[in-house]
Amino acid sequence: MGALMADTRRNFLRNLAGLSASAVFFQSSPPIPAPRHRTEVDPPTGDNKDGDPSAQEGRQNIQKARLMDQERNFRQTIDHLYSRVRDLKAEVDSIHSSDVFSVAIFKQTREIEKLAKQLKSYART
Repeated sequence: MGALMADTRRNFLRNLAGLSASAVFFQSSPPIPAPRHRTEVDPPTGDNKDGDPSAQEGRQNIQKARLMDQERNFRQTIDHLYSRVRDLKAEVDSIHSSDVFSVAIFKQTREIEKLAKQLKSYART
């Protein structure tokens, strides 16, 4: 009876190994995704195929005005940041070292940090 049981286990394990190997062998490969087609970010419009100079000039004027507005905002923010930092430095220089970490100082540093983040966003665009 012991030999019969050992043969049954061997046959079971042999069949399991064969089944596993055949499952791996006949497994289909994963599907290959189709390549993406790139599109232009700003595709040209069909209205202006002949290169109308007045339309191009209008777009350039709009872009120039937008850039000038961004530069103005950038410069105003730099001036505001500079004055806040100067005021904070004067205040820190005038108080005792144990009072440096007051709530007012903390609020001023948060405002300075906010202005610096605005400058960073202006510089990105």
